[in-house]
Amino acid sequence: MAAQEAEVNGGVFARHNRLPFAIDIITGLLFYFVAKFTDLQTAAIVGVVVGFGLVLFQRITKIDVTGGLALFGILMLCISAGLAVWLNDDEWIKLRGTITGLIAASFFIIDGARGGPYIGKGLARYMPYSDIHAGRFAIVMGVIGLIMAALNYGAAKLLTTDNWLFYKTFVDNFIVFGLVIFALRFARAKPAA
Repeated sequence: MAAQEAEVNGGVFARHNRLPFAIDIITGLLFYFVAKFTDLQTAAIVGVVVGFGLVLFQRITKIDVTGGLALFGILMLCISAGLAVWLNDDEWIKLRGTITGLIAASFFIIDGARGGPYIGKGLARYMPYSDIHAGRFAIVMGVIGLIMAALNYGAAKLLTTDNWLFYKTFVDNFIVFGLVIFALRFARAKPAA
């Protein structure tokens, strides 16, 4: 019975998140190509414009294209673009992933320490399981944010801008997917004995 429920929940999850997942991939590729053919500042500004456009589209059409954390995502996009314009140097812009990662991780950990009423709960709605403890999930996602910020710092310092851009667009996502699978195992409620 539990296996059937998980299969049904997984099917609903897959259908429900197909569009936000595709939008994430498309916007990541857009950032990559804009940065490749112009510069990182322009790519960051295009990211904010596209982000606001997606939230506006979602508000008007009621079609979920952002995956549940639209306001948080827009806040982080604005911080990221603000840093890109303010820092105005490729080396510092490469480090903005570390800076925004630390900021986002802090939000997640603080929310998780409070039981996950906002970010943890919002993100848990988009996972394939109904037994996720929002507080634990927010904390472990915050830890993942810290790990990814550290990895971005290493990549920014050790790689050229082109190699960093490739890492940030393609490799980074696979690392996050693997860590989120671990996070889900940790955050799921333990069955009563």
